[in-house]
Amino acid sequence: MEHDNIDQIRKLEKLSMSNEHSAAICGNKDESVTVPGSTDTQPQGCNPTDGVSVQNKAAPYSTAVPEAMLTTKQLFQYWNAVNKKVKPIRLLFEIPETRTVKDQGSKYVVYKVVVIKSGTYDGSQSYIERRYSDFEKLHKNILKNFKEEVEEITFPKKIVAGNFLPEKITERKLAFRDYLAQLYAIKDIRFSDEFIEFFFLPELQEGYGCLRSGQYTRALNSLLNVLSLQEKLCMHHYDRLVLTLSAIGVCCRDLGNIDGAYEFCEKAGLILHNNYYHKYYFPLIKVQITLGNELGKNMQHLQHSLTKLEELHGSQNNLPSLKELVVQEYII
Repeated sequence: MEHDNIDQIRKLEKLSMSNEHSAAICGNKDESVTVPGSTDTQPQGCNPTDGVSVQNKAAPYSTAVPEAMLTTKQLFQYWNAVNKKVKPIRLLFEIPETRTVKDQGSKYVVYKVVVIKSGTYDGSQSYIERRYSDFEKLHKNILKNFKEEVEEITFPKKIVAGNFLPEKITERKLAFRDYLAQLYAIKDIRFSDEFIEFFFLPELQEGYGCLRSGQYTRALNSLLNVLSLQEKLCMHHYDRLVLTLSAIGVCCRDLGNIDGAYEFCEKAGLILHNNYYHKYYFPLIKVQITLGNELGKNMQHLQHSLTKLEELHGSQNNLPSLKELVVQEYII
């Protein structure tokens, strides 16, 4: 048992060297950040020497100490200490704009909700547009599983008259902003599917729909915005990131952007990290090898992983391709 634990710690140490994957390994559930202006994710403070004085770098739990000299307990204490140094993400929800829509005889207000990381520069500008009925649906879904947690949170009531007066719209903007902040402040709700899917599920379904119909540019734009939101809201749901990164990789490949396709597929592969039983693992390796060869990269390390996988589980040639898997996701 102790040997298995040490092997797991070694894997964590190796993976923490990767900017793309370190957020998923080193960070706690809400303790990873997005690199401004990109889709890369990396934790603050995951480097064991970050913020440590020269004297402290010689401490018993420094990476300079051979692993063989540390007990399992000490290794876990070391990684717990590293995790505690990570600065938690705090999100703000702003509603800077609204627009009034007239559609087939109906009229309603659409609210632009911007999700912002606080305490640091956030250049991703990820946002969604939602109307009152969308917020109302969110509230009903939250009440199903978190009735006690939200009993003191007031949801903005419907307005019988004056819905489109500027002062009423401003009042409702502030109310929805505060409502989202109050939900986010409750940990169980913050990590719930009901809450996080409010911020990207419609756009995700739209993106996959465009992908299936061959509208790769539209699909890519939608999925990139979704990825930015997912990196802020649900880094602990690594499976969601793998699916979105894979779909973006498929879009890039079909648009002829081989570099982009390789980059996003590589990130998805790093998150899975030898998770042989994940249905995306083999297709991702196969696509990465093909793309890497096209780009003139040395792919021996992935070819070795592929050979090892086939030795353990037999030939994988009959499995669906990455694109075949992607087009089956999020069908309404």
